[in-house]
Formats: sequence, C-alpha cells, structure tokens
Amino acid sequence: MTERQTFIRPLATRSITVDVAWAVVAALVFLAPIELELEHASFLAVVAATGAIALRRISPSGAMLLTVALGLVQALGGERPSLVDIAMFVVIGTVAIVGTTTEVLLAGVLALVAGISATYYLASTGFRFAVLLNGPPDQALLTLAAPVTALLAVWAGGVAVRAFRSRNRESVRRAEAEAATTRAEAVATRAVDEAEAERIRAAVARDVHDVVGHSLAVIIAQADSVPFLDDEARIREVSATIASTARSSLLEVRQVLGHIDGSAAATDPGTLAEIVQGIRDAGVDVGHTVRGVPVALGSDSGTAARRVLQEMLTNALRHGAPGRPVAVHETWRSADLVLEVENLVGDGSTGGSGRGLDGMQSRLTTLGGSFDAAVLDDVFTARARIPFDAPGGPRR
Repeated sequence: MTERQTFIRPLATRSITVDVAWAVVAALVFLAPIELELEHASFLAVVAATGAIALRRISPSGAMLLTVALGLVQALGGERPSLVDIAMFVVIGTVAIVGTTTEVLLAGVLALVAGISATYYLASTGFRFAVLLNGPPDQALLTLAAPVTALLAVWAGGVAVRAFRSRNRESVRRAEAEAATTRAEAVATRAVDEAEAERIRAAVARDVHDVVGHSLAVIIAQADSVPFLDDEARIREVSATIASTARSSLLEVRQVLGHIDGSAAATDPGTLAEIVQGIRDAGVDVGHTVRGVPVALGSDSGTAARRVLQEMLTNALRHGAPGRPVAVHETWRSADLVLEVENLVGDGSTGGSGRGLDGMQSRLTTLGGSFDAAVLDDVFTARARIPFDAPGGPRR
C-alpha cells in the first residue's frame, strides 16, 4: 500500500461528498453580497478557491495548484484580500494532515512562499498595509511576519494532527498484530495438542493391535489343537495355556491403555525367550538361536523388541505354512539388537491388512531402528534392528 493510500483511502470514500458540499457552501458564501470591509472576489477566484476546497483530500497536489492559481488570479487582477483566501489556509492545513510526505513538504513551501508573496503584494498595492508597515518597528515587524506566520502555523498544526493520527494508527496496528499473534499461537497450540493426541491414539492402536493379535494367534492355535487331543492331561495343559495367554493379554492391554492417563503399573514386559516359549506352548515348532551377549534394554527399546517379536511371530502363525517350523534368530551387537524370524510361506488364504508391518516399521523408525521383510525361495524373512536406548549390563 502506498503512502497516499495509507493516509487518504480511509477518508476518501466517506469524504468526497462532504468536501464537495463544503465547497458549494464556500462558493455561496464567497459570492453572497455580504457587506464586509473585505473586497468581493472575482468569479475566477471563487472557482479556484471552491475547486481547491473540494479537492483538498481527493487530490492534495491538485488543490495546491488551484491555490497557486487563486493567488495568480488575485495578483493579476489587482484584487484585494477577500473571503476566498480562506481556501489557502484550508488547503495547506488539510494537505499537511492527509498528503504524502512530498505533498506535506510542498505544502510547507507553499505556506512560506504564499506568505512572502502576500506580504510583498499587500505592501505594494495596499494602503492600509503600507500604513502598518510605516508604524513603529515592532508593529512593522509583526505586519511583515503576519501572512507567513499565519500560513506556517496552519501547516504546523496540520503536521501535528498528522503525527497524532499516525501514532493512533500505529497503536491500532500493533494491537491488531498482537491479537493476530495471540490467535496464531492459540491455533498452533491446538494443532500441537491435536497432533499429540493423534500420536497417542496411533501408538495405543498399534500396541493393542500387537498385543491382541499375538494373543489371539496363540489362543487360536491352541484351541484348534484341542479336538485332536485324547489325553485329558494334555487338554488341561492346553486350556491352562489359553487362560494364561488371555490373562496376560488383558493385563498388557490394561497397561497400554493406562499410559493415556498415567495409571499404568510398572510391570516386567517379559523376556524374548518367554515370548518364544509361549509360541512353543501353542504347539508350534520354534527354533531359537542367540548370538552375542544379551544386555538389559531400556524401556523404549525393550518394549519395541518385545512388540516386534510378538508381531513377527504372529505373522508367522497366521500366514505361514501350517505345521512347519519357525526360526527365530536373536543377534546382540555392540549398539543394537537384530531379530529375524523365518517361516515357510503359506498358501495366501489368510491375507492381512498390512497394519502389522506398517506398525513395526513406524515403531522402529521412531527409535532410529529399521524393519524389512522379504520372500526368498518360499521363505518369508522379517528382520528388525532395535538400537539400545539405555546402557545395560549382561542380562541375568
């Protein structure tokens, strides 16, 4: 926005009619046959003065040109001071308030030049003005300075009003900026809160998926074997395993949900060997090899390792070839743990949604780890790398 728009646009739309109305009133006054000691202005002088008043805020530069024309008309026509000279004061004061910086400076120059010109013109052609100049020195000085002082005083008053309005506008803009900043901060805070809530929901959904999915896979595998058992002791053993798995799953789900409000109890997430043993108890042939020296994992990496191993074994139960062995390789390196689960692929009749694989990838990426899975020679291999998030010594 230009400086002219900054100072005039808020006023122009509502002031054009008002300015024209004042110009019409001024023209009627200038032309009225009022008996004053001032001379009556010519028609051209009235037109110039009226036009200057009408344009003072619409076109400050044009208004100043018309005041110059007014002075020339009076000087060339030998006219004496009259009411039309009020237009010069009105224009100079208004331009000082609403004009651009250049127009304000020009208005000051116009006030100075017009005042000096008026003094010279009146001293050369006016009897009464000449009498005042020939009086005492202080009177002569005041007479000489009167036109310039009056016009410059009006200009200075306009500049003061301009500064006051500018300060008020700056205060309004500052208040609007502060309000906008406050609104933006509120929106940003809501966005952060919503993002955090969404992150928590996603984490809870992922954990519940892993816990429930693994438990149900074990329970289903156990339940499917019951009809083929004729040993009562074995049936009781399988039933106990189903009940134990269900209770463990319920406890883990409660723990996951308890993280939302901080009510989760600190429970031992168990070891990787216990997870493997749980699958074996379901009747699955699971080979488990461990390389390297196991270390005590921190909270985040320990939970990730447990959940990822559960999900990889769950996928092996659901989508692997029934009755075929599953191999678990556990490799402890200097800075991370690598888990690999291999199983022969099934016939594809139990297609999955992909949520488990995406969940493992998301979980490990958050910790700086990685996950990949591929099929080679009908063997599905899932590999997860879990970095340590806390130092630890050998697992006991």
